Amino acid sequence: MAEGFVHAFWVNRFSQAGHTPVGLPPGNSKRSHSSMYLPLYVDARDVNEAQALIARFGFDAGVEAAERAEKSRNVGNHLHYCRWRQIERLVTLLNLETTLGTIH
Repeated sequence: MAEGFVHAFWVNRFSQAGHTPVGLPPGNSKRSHSSMYLPLYVDARDVNEAQALIARFGFDAGVEAAERAEKSRNVGNHLHYCRWRQIERLVTLLNLETTLGTIH
């Protein structure tokens, strides 16, 4: 699966659900996939949560994480909002069939 196709797939998925895709300003779907903000602060609990979402929701796991982030933000819980956004990014990375960054 080509990187551009993966990017277009996720942009369309998130847009259909009414969310702004990770790393894209509202209304901008032309940014390259590699500009996605990589998760910097994940721990084992976040990885387990991402895997559980993928197992339960499949390709919609990222959308589910985004919805949970929005719910947290709407009730004023900024810590859970940030955590769910990180999990959303992690789900996206786990679903990629390509490698991002430098391979050592």
